[in-house]
Amino acid sequence: MDGLQINLEQDLHRGDASVERFALHVVRQVVGGGCIDRGEAARDMLALMVRHARTGHPELLDMIVRRITAERIPAERVVDVYIPKAAYRIGAAWHAGELDVLGTSVAIARLQALLRVIGRAWIADAAPVGADLRVLLTVPQGEQHTLGAIIASHQLRRLGVSVKLEFMPSTRRLAQIVAENEFDAVMISVANRSLLEPSRKMVKTIKRDSVVSVPVIIGGPLAVEMPGLADDTGADYATTCIAEALSATGLIHQDRAAQ
Repeated sequence: MDGLQINLEQDLHRGDASVERFALHVVRQVVGGGCIDRGEAARDMLALMVRHARTGHPELLDMIVRRITAERIPAERVVDVYIPKAAYRIGAAWHAGELDVLGTSVAIARLQALLRVIGRAWIADAAPVGADLRVLLTVPQGEQHTLGAIIASHQLRRLGVSVKLEFMPSTRRLAQIVAENEFDAVMISVANRSLLEPSRKMVKTIKRDSVVSVPVIIGGPLAVEMPGLADDTGADYATTCIAEALSATGLIHQDRAAQ
């Protein structure tokens, strides 16, 4: 899966000028306020995003750009609303048997590659509300769902938070990272129950080896499925909302991070 994502991203970056034009248009022409967007997704626009993910047809991006221009859709909404909802629909299609494993993997990889291209072009003109904050964002070993963590890293950086993104570190590597850095918070994204035990070990390692006492926030799809996830893993807080996470740990005021 990781190799597939890398190859798709390289192909997009090298050869598909329409993807680059789309990314530049989104972040330079329709940039919003830099905060986390909680707006709604228009059904037909979302359908276009899903069709692009499933087919890769560049003409669909041209159609999306025209909609963004006509309706002045904020850049944040594309990243915070449309891409996650498109990923959810693709997952639902797989569960319904409409997509096989390979088709699902390719579609999600296209969304992730697109998100990375947008991230490279991002220009934020809002004053950062989380300046001087440093966060470690990570996922446990065995986690295959990294799109949510990448979206969270975009949201944090737009708020001015410095993010170290570390996918599936070994216990030794995680211990080294938290022992050699002073983070204001550590965030762990978890997708399913099979990763509960690795997540518990990660929390234990962070609390044991951190230079200073640091809040550990656990999120991802499992935080929705298990209301008691924080208690189960030993984390300080569980949520799928970045603004709520930063507010709950006293790092920023939530009303400054959300529109």
